[in-house]
Amino acid sequence: MKTSKLIPITTLLGVLSACSGGGGGADNKPPPPPPTASSLIYTNPTSGAYQLVRDTTKSTATHLVLDLVGPSGTSGRGVGFYLNADTSRVTWTKVDSTDAELVQNGAFVLGSGVQALTAKVSGNELQAGAYQKGTTAPAVAFGSSVVLARIALDLKSGITPGTVTFSAVTNKAMLLPDTDAAAPGNISVTVGSIAAQ
Repeated sequence: MKTSKLIPITTLLGVLSACSGGGGGADNKPPPPPPTASSLIYTNPTSGAYQLVRDTTKSTATHLVLDLVGPSGTSGRGVGFYLNADTSRVTWTKVDSTDAELVQNGAFVLGSGVQALTAKVSGNELQAGAYQKGTTAPAVAFGSSVVLARIALDLKSGITPGTVTFSAVTNKAMLLPDTDAAAPGNISVTVGSIAAQ
């Protein structure tokens, strides 16, 4: 008499039930996507003669506009400065969409014709300057409410919240003095901190 090799149906169902993951096993839902930042938060510097401060009128949640201001009791006919920002998280952009340059003049009298207002990006670095030509226009008196120049950064989409690296390039900022007789001199620009939230 031959021995049956058929597996009883009740045994087979028991094996399948044990392998089905029933009975409180871990669910297989995919993890939620990481959070993404929706705004740029800027903290103004608390010290320094030449500071980059947030422009509360022109800035929006994702478009950060910074004003360069100088110390009271000082005057000049132009400034130039270099800044670094993490361009994997933010983008150097125009202050206003209609601007011709990535820097906007503040209080300087640039005159007619070709103006000495220029900016360019090299890697993470923005190089910017605004200068009066000649000595016809009076020098600008600086102060905390006098904007010398403006620059802007936009938040990139899809980035995670966190710090955005931002700094002024040392020994790359310059003041054009009141008269042609005086040589341009180095200044130090102080920046605040940027966070993507």
